[in-house]
Amino acid sequence: MNVICGKDELLRGIQTVSLTGSPRCTLPVLSNFLFETKGDKIKLSSTDLEIAIECYIKGEIIEDGGVTIPTKKFSNIVKELIMDKEIEIRADETSHINITSGKSKFNLMGISKSEYPVIPIFSRENCFTIEKEIFTQMLRKTVFSVSKDLQRYVLNGVYFVMMDNKLSMVATDGRRLAYVENKSIKETTNGRAIVPTKAVNDILRLLSSDTKSKNIKISITTNQVATEIDDIVFLSILIDGTFPSYEQVIPKNLKLKIKLNVKDTLAAVKQMAILTENRPSSDVSSSVKFYFDADVLKISASTAGIGSGEVELEVEYKDKPSEINFNPNFVKEVLQNIDEDFAMFEFSDSLNPVLIYPEKNKDYLYVIMPMRI
Repeated sequence: MNVICGKDELLRGIQTVSLTGSPRCTLPVLSNFLFETKGDKIKLSSTDLEIAIECYIKGEIIEDGGVTIPTKKFSNIVKELIMDKEIEIRADETSHINITSGKSKFNLMGISKSEYPVIPIFSRENCFTIEKEIFTQMLRKTVFSVSKDLQRYVLNGVYFVMMDNKLSMVATDGRRLAYVENKSIKETTNGRAIVPTKAVNDILRLLSSDTKSKNIKISITTNQVATEIDDIVFLSILIDGTFPSYEQVIPKNLKLKIKLNVKDTLAAVKQMAILTENRPSSDVSSSVKFYFDADVLKISASTAGIGSGEVELEVEYKDKPSEINFNPNFVKEVLQNIDEDFAMFEFSDSLNPVLIYPEKNKDYLYVIMPMRI
């Protein structure tokens, strides 16, 4: 194999496939990425056996071939090479790699392409298209609610439900739930998948990179989810299990409904959360109290040995006085993901779930279980 390419293009490819880098590889070859020629382009691929990513970069193909290259060493070398000098990469039958750029020369020992795991192809059979920005926002509005308890493995990811022309995403840790949906899908496709948190975060990093396309293709099969944007394909195995019936968790017909200013409420919760920092989440002193009275909401916190605080906000409230306590992080995270000026806050009492959603858009719902004091 013999190819020539520019530093910028090569770095873009390395950084893309390095998203799946696994620091504790069980197989030595997984510390490498696959570098090969495909037609008139160069293809880079990487996998850790759970997720995989591949992309294409531009270059001059002098001789076809392929080899696996140590990811970290190669990346560090390319970063230090002079910017305006082309980089020539050659590999022989013994997987010895020669890197030349200007007056710089390096030799690395690779591993044969034949030893690299086979990466599944992107399936076109159950594929749909969605705007990149919409898909990005859906992931961000749900992933923070995923459970970190490894024993509850079916909750360790975001649940995708593709039904007819609607994509829904759900995440829960048993104490809160985030739900978002979008009905702009043109293809009629059905599928369900629990996508692992690591894969979701890698997709978000990929989507935040300099991709040109405004749309992204998603494919859901029995055991994998795949995304395609520009010349990049990302694949992940799915969590094998049955996601809980989330529809039953979303409360209906709550008797108290209050409109909250998102910016002001978020600021108040952040202020009170200062008093609860570094406390166990199960500790009652880690909570913030929402106290509703005649046209007022008082958000307060009190921690023994530290102090107390209170912020008063104006709201439209005519019912009897009510109070309810929350983990402040749960409230902060939902308010940070509401893009409108006002949010609706619905509840019945201090013991049952609370429903929060943007005032003008019920396609995004958030459910929180109160803390019992």
